[in-house]
Amino acid sequence: MRVLVTGASRGIGRALVAELATRGMEIVATARTVTDLDGLPSVANLPLDVTSDASVAAAAEAAGPIDVLVNNAALSIAAPVEATPAGAALGMFDTNVLGPLRMINAFVPDMRARGGGLVVNLSSVAGRAVFPLNGVHAASKHALEAMSEGLALEAGPLGIRVLVCQLGSVATGMYQQQPTFTDPAYADLFRAQEEGFAQAAAHQAKPEAVAAQIADAIEAARQGPPFSRVPIGQDAAWLLAERARLDDAGWADRIQGMR
Repeated sequence: MRVLVTGASRGIGRALVAELATRGMEIVATARTVTDLDGLPSVANLPLDVTSDASVAAAAEAAGPIDVLVNNAALSIAAPVEATPAGAALGMFDTNVLGPLRMINAFVPDMRARGGGLVVNLSSVAGRAVFPLNGVHAASKHALEAMSEGLALEAGPLGIRVLVCQLGSVATGMYQQQPTFTDPAYADLFRAQEEGFAQAAAHQAKPEAVAAQIADAIEAARQGPPFSRVPIGQDAAWLLAERARLDDAGWADRIQGMR
């Protein structure tokens, strides 16, 4: 089985390449800077910028037939909705939503022609649950999950399976390093977020553990229904269940209690 992973230079993507290789899969690893992929147990390392049509087309040509497409590359920003610059939001949506769409455009037709394949979109609990200072990022993950479901409804009868992995808190440093846009009116929220990061640090899942769970989900999805969502990480299932249990007012009260 041949798998292509985007954003494989670090964090979950890098750990996932290593994990899938131990399971006997051929991995095509991709990243914007191809030298960042050195040392991975991949059969091919390719440069790929998912925000570029030309880069995606070149990677698809070089990769050849793919059985499993893993859309892992993603960006995040921390900002109140009213303080989020439109340009920053566009850049994030270009990577988090249009990036996977470009990859689907490039690889699914060949999968379909060869009788089937699996598209794996790495989302997060933010795809179903919104937190303060995360609204626009959550919007991108909501969009990714809606697009995933639409793909499954359309292409599922044609042999294409779709798996959404909803990640919880993972120790990649992504959220601590994300671009931040502040406003004095929300100083208390930013302070609470920093305290939350510090408290959660000891309980965050390691990328290697998360990669193993994603690999398990991939193996199950290849024989499963056309569409599935799987929570990944120590806190993901609990957070998603809590959001599903509460109405909007109840969730707002729950968030207030977390501060």
